Amino acid sequence: MTANLTRRLRRVPLMLVTLLLGACVAAPDVHAQQPGAASEHELRSGQLERSYRLYVPRSYDKSKPMPLLVALHGGLGTGKSMAEVSGFDRVAEARGLIVAYPDGIGRGWNAGSCCGKPMKNRVDDVGFMKNLIADVKRKVAIDDGRVYGAGFSNGAMLVHRVACEAPGTFTAIAAVAGGIMIKDCNTSKGTPTLLIQGRNDPRIPWNGGEFDGTYRPSIAEIVATLGKRNRCSGGETVVSEDDTVSCRKLGGCVDGNEVQWCGLRGVGHQWPGGKTLLPLLLGDNTNRYNASLRIVDFFLQHRR
Repeated sequence: MTANLTRRLRRVPLMLVTLLLGACVAAPDVHAQQPGAASEHELRSGQLERSYRLYVPRSYDKSKPMPLLVALHGGLGTGKSMAEVSGFDRVAEARGLIVAYPDGIGRGWNAGSCCGKPMKNRVDDVGFMKNLIADVKRKVAIDDGRVYGAGFSNGAMLVHRVACEAPGTFTAIAAVAGGIMIKDCNTSKGTPTLLIQGRNDPRIPWNGGEFDGTYRPSIAEIVATLGKRNRCSGGETVVSEDDTVSCRKLGGCVDGNEVQWCGLRGVGHQWPGGKTLLPLLLGDNTNRYNASLRIVDFFLQHRR
């Protein structure tokens, strides 16, 4: 502050000085998120400091609320790595939605009987999802009827848990290479669900089995569970099929809470169409099927 400005302020009433100085440190506009860019954020949830990455597309207009996609990384991942693996930022630009990429405690999620420290320490990740969505809404304009959850591996297990224990948090969910890992689900409220999985997945066996000390349910078991919860009265029908992927759905699901599942031939524990991770350990990927684009198109068919 210059000497001249100091002398002038001495002649201004104290209340006006307070207002002038307060204007210099005013609270930021909650809609100040830069469109077309990613930013890092923190919040407190369940007595823990949590963090997430937020991407807002260039087409964002605060007067027109957008859909929100919460994208959950797999075990040992981060929000940033989920953005890199999935490529959801590019899809957000093409389809017009906002994406939040939260970070798990210890790079994992408490999905019930999986996984690692978050499970052992009983981290309330279901509560975190609700608090995260509320925090994003304070920053950007979100369409309450179009809030979606997608996850990979351990993150997929968590979106299943949220749909069970906090139905209505997500308008629809998509689980890539991760099944239901909670023993009891007493909800009778269905959620539109898309399952995507490689048929050669060594960690989440297509036909079910043990891995890392826990049982991983088969696709058939998951579909049966979801079909009952979503009250689907019809049989399965083919959605699409080629030499790479076969997609099917259940018919007669109440309130449009459809259940679809896609199996990819020759694909392992990967995000189909995304960045391939450790193929010698996790198996092959494919660029002939874009899971991220397929998920978003599925989501945008559903709103509350």
